[in-house]
Amino acid sequence: MFAMIVRDNVFFPHSSFSLKVSPEMAELLKLQGELAIFFKTPMSSGDIGVRCLVREAHDDTVIIDGECRVRSMERMDGEIGDIRVTDVPDWYEKNLLNEGLIQGVRALVKLVFPNSVNLMKEKNPGNFADMVAANIDLPIQEKMRFLYTPDSMTRIKLVFGYLNRISPKAQRANNSKAGNPMAEETKELEERIERTPLPEEARTALNKEMGRLKYMHQYSPEYTVSRSYIEFILDMPWEIRTQDFIDIEKAKEVLDRDHFNLKDAKERILEFLAVKKLKADSKGSIICFVGPPGVGKTSLGKSIAEAMGRKYIRMSLGGIRDEAEIRGHRRTYIGAMPGRIIKEIQRAGTMNPVFILDEIDKLGKDFRGDPASAMLEVLDPEQNFSFKDNYMEIPFDLSQVMFIATANTTETIPATLLDRMEIIDIAGYSDDEKLNIAKLHLIRKKAAESGLENEPIIFDDEATMMIINSYTVESGVRDLERKIESLFRKIAKRKASDLEIPERVTCEIVREYLGPVTRYKEQAMNSDCIGISTGLAWTPAGGEILLIEVSSMPGSGKIELTGNMGQVMQESARIAIGYLKSRIADLVVEPVDFSKIDIHIHVPAGAISKDGPSAGLAILCALLSYFQARPVRSDTAITGEVTLSGRVLPVGGIKEKVLAAERAGISRVILPAKNEADILKLTTDVSLNLEIIYVSSFGDAAQLFFRDELTSIPVSA
Repeated sequence: MFAMIVRDNVFFPHSSFSLKVSPEMAELLKLQGELAIFFKTPMSSGDIGVRCLVREAHDDTVIIDGECRVRSMERMDGEIGDIRVTDVPDWYEKNLLNEGLIQGVRALVKLVFPNSVNLMKEKNPGNFADMVAANIDLPIQEKMRFLYTPDSMTRIKLVFGYLNRISPKAQRANNSKAGNPMAEETKELEERIERTPLPEEARTALNKEMGRLKYMHQYSPEYTVSRSYIEFILDMPWEIRTQDFIDIEKAKEVLDRDHFNLKDAKERILEFLAVKKLKADSKGSIICFVGPPGVGKTSLGKSIAEAMGRKYIRMSLGGIRDEAEIRGHRRTYIGAMPGRIIKEIQRAGTMNPVFILDEIDKLGKDFRGDPASAMLEVLDPEQNFSFKDNYMEIPFDLSQVMFIATANTTETIPATLLDRMEIIDIAGYSDDEKLNIAKLHLIRKKAAESGLENEPIIFDDEATMMIINSYTVESGVRDLERKIESLFRKIAKRKASDLEIPERVTCEIVREYLGPVTRYKEQAMNSDCIGISTGLAWTPAGGEILLIEVSSMPGSGKIELTGNMGQVMQESARIAIGYLKSRIADLVVEPVDFSKIDIHIHVPAGAISKDGPSAGLAILCALLSYFQARPVRSDTAITGEVTLSGRVLPVGGIKEKVLAAERAGISRVILPAKNEADILKLTTDVSLNLEIIYVSSFGDAAQLFFRDELTSIPVSA
């Protein structure tokens, strides 16, 4: 960049100034348009100057606008030349202390420069400091010191000192404010304290803080911090509540209008509302909706708030690792702020909102504390009537807040926190349920959002099912909603271009607008195979079938487990092998010498992590099939945890698993006997075209894996 050295003056960024130069230099600068100006002679690498734009150039005068600080990357010989420069970054930490100092400087600027309209418009603290300093007559050395200060807040502090030195009027105003206990600002705060309904403890704390505030310097950072604290306490909704209007029938209508099915969740919500109607001061338990993404957990909270006539708050807990995010910072710290719980209550303006704690299973933990521990007091009805935020230091009653938590899984929620909540499981939707949700809610909603609500566009059921099965893989309907939205966007584009739009969305339209099929569900095996069984798995995207393959080779007794198995699933595989070894004499004619072979168990789709104990029975089935050389029935899917004694224990995710089996073309499902209640509950909502077989032990299940009668077949090692 073209650079020059200026003597006997110093200019700052964000200000305009004029240079007296020769006509030749004026013409040169006009051609350059941009230059860097430095003020040290001789100039060396590392010196700070100002990057400028040439606004006007006359015979011997150039008008220049300062842009930003730059640092020279090399030494410049002479007064002018081309050198490499780099911008000097400016930084500013936003907190209450810094904001207070900036407000103090702005107040002084109003006194010293009463007509400084342009100055007061500048929002950036560093730019503001540069502009103010440019209007103050400072010695050259002081200007150089200011120019060489890249930190915004340090420049603000320097400007604060300059203004106090040059303005006796401002000093007298400061002293008057600091010594007058009846100043207008403090009188206004005192009046607010008097007319605001406050608990006695809060009133005492505010009166004490007011006593300190009256004798503080108005432009000191402590003054702003103290005043902000008082105003925050006064803005809290200490005695403000919304009136509950609980009509059970209306609440049922709202829930049915906004959500399809979810019978258990709706029933529990209506029970809660009924108790609340009969006993308004009942505390009740904290509800936690647990289920995969996109099934309507968060939106249930909105429906509850509407049904009760309460304010609605949502706070995402995902990724929070600092306990102060929940409890707030103590006011002794610079930049102290209240916790998010209290801030959200203040924003709602009522003591009894419906408060959604989203993603409570994703709370983190590090050296800054454990947010989950802080949530214990928030969610305990026996403690939260006197919750104390570190910033407020005054107890606040949270017992009237209706807290509702949501989570994808309970496994990552600490046991002590889980104990304070009532878990309501919300399973994923079946294909038929997704179809109904699309017909009743999604299509109409997305048509309106796309400006097509008045167009008679009808979705064929086959087209909607095609989107569900061929373009989405999920338990909820979030991705389905996005695909329907994509379709309507393309239709809207055609309409906006005055092109013909389809009156009916068919499978052909879906393929044309959404492109090639992007999702392929795992299908059952076409034929019976030796050493391959079909398991069932639960995933956040819904249920899936799980093909389990077994083979062996000469070796030394090693067990190879592949397919991205988790720790629990690996243990299930070892338990299955342990059971097989202990009973091998009963299962084959010639016992196998396991010390001379290596067993390899593989679960395909290695890029996807898999875990849990429910594959134990399916793994044992594949092992038995391999060592008996008997093909496993391809029409049968298996789930259940197996113990070393051969008992079959119940597992979770039954709804998702059996629906996945049905989608994959399976006709028989083997389940643990203790999961029968899950199927009975499921079949009240879903019609299953499956033969369900319940087993309590491996002995009950062994014959069900195969088509032929169980016989022992010699296996050579």
